[in-house]
Amino acid sequence: MATSHLLFAGLLLTFAFVSNALPVQKSALNIDAKRLGSNENKATKSAICTGCQVIVKGLQFLIEQDAPEEVLMDYFSKTCKALDLEKAHVCDTLPQAYGKEIFYVLTQDIFTPSEICGLLISDCGEFENPLASNWTIPIPGNKPPVQPWPTPSQPKSTLRVLHLSDIHIDREYEIGSEAKCAENSLLKSFILCCRTYPPEKEAEKIIEPAGRWGTYAKCDIPYELFENTMQHISATEKNLDYIIITGDMQAHNAWDYAREKTISNIANITATLLRYFPNTPIYEAVGNHEGVPQDGFAPHFLPNYAEDGPGWIYETLATNWGHWLPSDTLPQINYRGSYAIKPYPGLKLISLNTIYCSRFNFYIYVNQTDPDGTLAWLISELSASESAGEKVHIISHIPGGDDYCFKGFSHNYYDIVNRFENTIAGQFFGHTHFDQFEVYYDNSDPNGRPTHYNFIAPSITTFDMTQPSYRIYTIDGNYPGSSWTVLDAETYSTNLTEANSKGIPPVWSLEYNTRQAFGMPDLSPKSWNDLIKRFETDDALFLKYLRYLHREDYTRWLDGPLDADSKKKYICSMRTAKSFEEAHFCGL
Repeated sequence: MATSHLLFAGLLLTFAFVSNALPVQKSALNIDAKRLGSNENKATKSAICTGCQVIVKGLQFLIEQDAPEEVLMDYFSKTCKALDLEKAHVCDTLPQAYGKEIFYVLTQDIFTPSEICGLLISDCGEFENPLASNWTIPIPGNKPPVQPWPTPSQPKSTLRVLHLSDIHIDREYEIGSEAKCAENSLLKSFILCCRTYPPEKEAEKIIEPAGRWGTYAKCDIPYELFENTMQHISATEKNLDYIIITGDMQAHNAWDYAREKTISNIANITATLLRYFPNTPIYEAVGNHEGVPQDGFAPHFLPNYAEDGPGWIYETLATNWGHWLPSDTLPQINYRGSYAIKPYPGLKLISLNTIYCSRFNFYIYVNQTDPDGTLAWLISELSASESAGEKVHIISHIPGGDDYCFKGFSHNYYDIVNRFENTIAGQFFGHTHFDQFEVYYDNSDPNGRPTHYNFIAPSITTFDMTQPSYRIYTIDGNYPGSSWTVLDAETYSTNLTEANSKGIPPVWSLEYNTRQAFGMPDLSPKSWNDLIKRFETDDALFLKYLRYLHREDYTRWLDGPLDADSKKKYICSMRTAKSFEEAHFCGL
C-alpha cells in the first residue's frame, strides 16, 4: 500500500479515537448504551457513523487519484470542520498527533480503510473485533494450598498509605473560560473545556465560567488545585509511610501532546511532590496519558524503536521516579516502564505498565502477545516472592475488567492473580476516574470462591463531572509475620462548586470510611463479594455506593430513575475483572 494510502486510514482512525478515548468505567459505558435507545441519541450515534463514512468515502476517492499526503490531511481537517465533528483546532491537529503511529500500524496490513468505522464505532459496519482476541502465557503450576485471607483484628503495627490517581493537570486551564464548551454541539462529546481555543466565529456569551479552583464539568484541574491538594495532605497527614500514584499526569488535550511538554510537566509535578513530601517515599505507575501520542507505547518490535518508541518517556520516568527508587530499578523502567522494589522486609511492590493492554495503543494490534514480556516478567517476580515467602502489592493504571484493556492481556493477568493469590496482598489501580472495585473468582466462576479484589481509586481531576478525591489505606505491616493486607480505607473529597461560589479555598473532608459505610467486617475478597450480594437486595445501600462512585451526582448516568437493568449493569462491573466477559460473569 502506498504511503498516501496508509496515511488516509490513519487520519480516519484518529477521528474515531476522539469519540472513544475517554477512560470511563464499564458500567457507565453500559448506561450510555442504554441512553442511545432514545431517538435523540440514536440520531447522535447515526451522525457519528455517517461522519466516519463520509470521511472514508472521500478519502477513498482521493486515494484512487493517488493524492499526496498533504491533500489527504487537508481533506480530513476540512471535512472534520465542515461536519462540525470537533473544534477546528482539534480537526487540524489530530492528523499531526497520531499520523506516525497509525502509519506504522497500517503498513502491517492489519486493517483495510473500510474496516475502521466498524472497528471503533459500534453498529457502523462489520468487522472481526481484534480487541477480544485471546492468547495464553505459560503460568507455573504447583500452586501452594490456598491459605485463608488474613484479617488481623489487632495488628502489631500498621502503615498509612496515600493513593493518588489521575491528576490530569491542565496547564492551559483559564479562569472564566467556557466550562460548557460542548453544550450546544451534537458531536463534540470529548472536547476539553475550561480553556480557550482559537476563535472560530463571533464570540458567544459564556454559559458557565470556569472557576478558580477547577470546575465540575468536562474540565481538567488547574495546577493551583493540585498544589492546594498537596498542601492540605501534607498539613493533615504527618505520618504517611509512603504514597502510591497510579498514573495520568497530563490533561485530556491529546491532540496537542508533545514530548517537551510532557517532560516538563512530569518534572514540575515531581518537584511539587518533593516540596510537600520531602521525606516520604513515593511509588508511581505509568498512565496512558503519559504517552505521546496518548497510549502510544510501542514494544521493542517497532523497527525504529529508538526514534518513535516510548524510550524517551521511560527515561523521563526513571529520572523522576529515581528520587525515591534504588538504582537497580532504573533498567527495568527504561525497558518496559515497570519495576519491582522491596520497601520493607517481607513486602515487594510491583509497578506494572498496563498501557501495553490499552485498546488505543495501536502498536499492540500488530502483535498482542505479552508486549515486551511484561506478564512473563510479572510471573517471574511473583514466583520469586512466593519462594521467598514475601507478600506483593501491585500498583498499575488500567484495571483488568475495563474493556479499555485488550482481552488477551486481561485474561492472562486474571489467571496470574489467581495462581499467586497467596502471594498478592493488594492491587491498586486508577484510570476510570471513579471509585470502584473488582472481585476475582476461582476458575472465573462468579458463583465460586472469591480469590482476590482490586481497588480502583477515584481521580484528582474533575474530568468528566466528578469532584476531586484521594484515598488513604490502613495496611497491616512492618513487623515479622505481617499480612500486608489492607485493613481499612478512607476516601477524602472536596466540593469545588462550593469553593468557587464562596470565593474560598477548597475544603477537604472525609467522604467515607469503607468498612463503616458498607458495614464490612473486613476487606477480604469474601467480604467484597458479600457486599455485592447485599447491593442486589438493598437499594439504599446500593444508592450510597453510587453516590461514592460518582462523588454525588450519579443521576447523570441514569436514563430516569434507577431500574433493575441499570443496577444489574453496575453490579456486573464489580464481578467482571476480565475485559469483554460481561456475558460470562453477569449474563449480559
